[in-house]
Amino acid sequence: MTLASDTAKRGARRGFRGKIQQPSVMAAKPSNPQLARKSSKALQATSQSNGMISLKGLLAAQKFTRGLKERTALKLASNRGTGARLRKRVTIIDDQVPDTSSKPKEKFSSTLVDKLMQEYLRSKLEKVSYDPTLCTKLTRDLSEEIKDMVKKSTPPRYKLVCVVTLGKKANEDAVVASRCLWDSHADNFTSYTYQNRTLFCIATVFAVYSE
Repeated sequence: MTLASDTAKRGARRGFRGKIQQPSVMAAKPSNPQLARKSSKALQATSQSNGMISLKGLLAAQKFTRGLKERTALKLASNRGTGARLRKRVTIIDDQVPDTSSKPKEKFSSTLVDKLMQEYLRSKLEKVSYDPTLCTKLTRDLSEEIKDMVKKSTPPRYKLVCVVTLGKKANEDAVVASRCLWDSHADNFTSYTYQNRTLFCIATVFAVYSE
């Protein structure tokens, strides 16, 4: 009875061990450690390459979107007539005077005339209040006096045209524009705006060279 029970116990232990050893065959651990290292490195390289590809794609998409926005903005600006403001200025290094252009010995100095008009308008309009009846006559007087004053510092053979605009200062804006057909190498102009508490005055002097 003792031998039989010992044999049964040993058989039971062997069967129990076999049952325990069977799940170890189903484990995911590879038997070769070198193969395991190679497979892990391959997985890391694959994940890194996928990350690099996604990063490159993101940068390319951002660059394309930025370029598309710039092209759209330029197109809209050109349609509105403001495309010239977005273009770069071209600097002319050797500005040659054409043969058909006038060549005065002394040119009209817009800087000097601008300073003269600043001092004159400040002294004449500093204490003047806007009055429609008074300003009608004042506009004519300012135009004649500015023209006479500028003549004293104008080179010979220049004809002067003086335009004075005077209005009431309120919460509205005013734009004064003018267009001329002239010789850009000989003719010139200057303009100055003065304003006090009740009025504004815009004085413009055109100097046209006459041969």
